[in-house]
Amino acid sequence: MEGRRVNSFKGQSSVEMLATVGLVLLLLVPVLLLLLVGAQVRFEDLSNIQANAAARVVADSINQVYIEGNGASKVAVVNLPSNTAHVSFSENEVILALQSGNALTEVSYPFFGKLADGETENRIEGRRGLMPIRFYNEGGKVRFDYEGKE
Repeated sequence: MEGRRVNSFKGQSSVEMLATVGLVLLLLVPVLLLLLVGAQVRFEDLSNIQANAAARVVADSINQVYIEGNGASKVAVVNLPSNTAHVSFSENEVILALQSGNALTEVSYPFFGKLADGETENRIEGRRGLMPIRFYNEGGKVRFDYEGKE
């Protein structure tokens, strides 16, 4: 065996390994991108559902305190979605604005209770997660307080 050269295929196995890893990555990247896009859509759907539930809790609390009359009060714990931009009030609806992508999505829920003068100008901004809000009836009209309200 002396004088005979042994062939080594180390370079060939390295190229085959690189080609196999490249092919696996080529197939895996589009699948991962599809999963991430699908997860974003599901997150926005869940945020809308959670915002609708939070708006309903606030509207129902306003209605309940209004119906119970002067001196009634209630504390409601509201779970605001993580992408909440702000919560605002009109004369007859609660509006939750959600940041979705590069636009705002508004979720609203109606109520029939009467808000006290000046309460429709209040906006709850920069709050996410669980948030206690105290509703109380003062002179036949509903007011609300929360931590950090000016």
